[in-house]
Amino acid sequence: MNTISAFLISQTVLIPLLIGLIRFNRTVASFQPFLLLLALAFISETIGFICIRVLDASNAAPFNLYGLAESMVILYQFYVWGFLKRKRVLFIVLVSGISSVWITENLIFNKIESFSPVFRVSYAFVIVLLSINEINFMIVRDNKNLLKNSRFLVCLGFITFFIYQIIYEASYFVGTDNSALLLKIVSMFNSINAFVNLIYAIAVLYIPVKEEYYFNKHFDA
Repeated sequence: MNTISAFLISQTVLIPLLIGLIRFNRTVASFQPFLLLLALAFISETIGFICIRVLDASNAAPFNLYGLAESMVILYQFYVWGFLKRKRVLFIVLVSGISSVWITENLIFNKIESFSPVFRVSYAFVIVLLSINEINFMIVRDNKNLLKNSRFLVCLGFITFFIYQIIYEASYFVGTDNSALLLKIVSMFNSINAFVNLIYAIAVLYIPVKEEYYFNKHFDA
């Protein structure tokens, strides 16, 4: 898949982002970090495309910086949702640990202009575990239709995307005898990304509205 096609597919992130911006004033504040994440993804993809197609340069540096920002925003999202707020020591350990891995790989052992697979696998693994924990909590606590639960859908998107990110990064360590498998895994990344962005779009549509908006709407009706 060429760079332009990959970029256009990555821009499916605009679907949930635009929906979120349209509904921003009426949605609850607990999903604001997620909306920030969507904005950062759009900016990162755009900068990466400019680096490759316009500047004819590597997109590794902005990609690595986005990875750090993405991991921190998602950790904060889980903090806002409550689990990491109840486990503050764990939150501090995760933020410190993930930041340390990023600094070690990007600034100590490698240059920031090189890609950082160890960091990407590490924080993806943490996010998958946090998402599974969140879903388990929702299943036990609430037996309603989870497919209309924004938090469930976001976590489902996280699990899908970051499991594939782990496979994607690990595929580069596969030998040349598996080059066909490697090519297939790499080529599917954009499709997975687009699919997850559609899940995010549905999640944004189901984000609860603020109480004052809910009551005003029903009072006017």
